[in-house]
Amino acid sequence: MSLPMPASVEAARATTPSSFAEAYRDYAQRVARWAHNLGGYGIDVEDVVQEVFLVVSRKLPSYSASGSFTSWLFEITRRVVANHRRRQGRQLLSRASAETLESAPSQGLDPAAELERRLLVALFYRALDQLPEKYRTVFVLYEIEDLSTQAISDLCRLKLSTVKVQLVRARARFMRAYQSLVRKEAGVTGISLPSVAEKDIGAIPVDVVQFGKGIP
Repeated sequence: MSLPMPASVEAARATTPSSFAEAYRDYAQRVARWAHNLGGYGIDVEDVVQEVFLVVSRKLPSYSASGSFTSWLFEITRRVVANHRRRQGRQLLSRASAETLESAPSQGLDPAAELERRLLVALFYRALDQLPEKYRTVFVLYEIEDLSTQAISDLCRLKLSTVKVQLVRARARFMRAYQSLVRKEAGVTGISLPSVAEKDIGAIPVDVVQFGKGIP
């Protein structure tokens, strides 16, 4: 007599791709989004996706469906992005700032206001780059990916309490870095950039970010 399979294992197996081709078809766009959000404007998303799926092609045959395939894939993506960022270092940061200024979508503002907005977007990503990896990850998933703390806990296989603590610390570090960068940029360029209160993340005009949520 066979015992019933635990629901968690059954669900994980049901969502595990049966082949590399299926994994790529179903998850390539998600990996690209993760790569862009975790790496920022300067990351080469196409290179990251290719490297992630090279790892998947090697490891998928031995992958155990006892856990979440999405969590497994996210961890591979996170490590690949972190490796790219470490290898490229300041070169990545410099390219990110330039690309952010050039490629941030226009909001139809007058030239001065548009320049200010794009500068603030660039400063957002520079502040984000100052966060330690573990804080950067939960910050990006919560603020940019718009995941709940419970969803982050599941995806990253962390305790819910750990996610909440890391998110609070990430926000505090981010805001200190962002405020410092705003002051420095204003001093260098002479452009009067708006200051942001320590907890008023929602006031940062970043195109892709929906800030201002409380932490449940």
